[in-house]
Amino acid sequence: MANRNQEPLNVRVTPSKKDEWKTAIGDDETLAGVVRRAVDRELNNEYVHVDTAEHLDSGEDIDFTEVTTDIDLLSGQVEVLQSQLDDALTPGSMPPEDQLSEVAMRALAHIPRYDDLSDHVRREISQTHSDQLIGIKTAIEEHETRIDGSAQAIAFKMDDDESELIVRQALIYLENRTTETVQSTIADGTRHWVRDV
Repeated sequence: MANRNQEPLNVRVTPSKKDEWKTAIGDDETLAGVVRRAVDRELNNEYVHVDTAEHLDSGEDIDFTEVTTDIDLLSGQVEVLQSQLDDALTPGSMPPEDQLSEVAMRALAHIPRYDDLSDHVRREISQTHSDQLIGIKTAIEEHETRIDGSAQAIAFKMDDDESELIVRQALIYLENRTTETVQSTIADGTRHWVRDV
């Protein structure tokens, strides 16, 4: 029975063309489905031009040196900026290292783990991002996850008198000065820490 919410579209092709198309499609596809998908891809400009595809298939090595050099340069600049941001956002005197270490070890138990993400979100990250941390950032920004690794949330979970400022300093200490697998990303203007990424 036809779906009443759809409009029929008649397209005329030669019998030989129709047979050619039917032969080319898989057993689990319909000709109508392939035509719909092809029209959508054409209208959304999702096809790669044949000259580009031939160039990529030619086996020629493409020199990405300039691109990777630029990426390395940008990564270095981001690290410097992140360090400067850490200094700017954590004003005041730094507590003694033994106090910072103690707070860091207590905070560690409250940092969300990568495995805390739902199976769906982890699967999406692995399929769309080569860098899991970028995937976590995207998941937080797109509200696909409810984990909150911000200094404020971790300070709240610690349920003691440590200020958010000291917890933030302790989290930075964990990430930069220990062997714990703690990393951070900035999502929607807030820095989030995650472990075991």
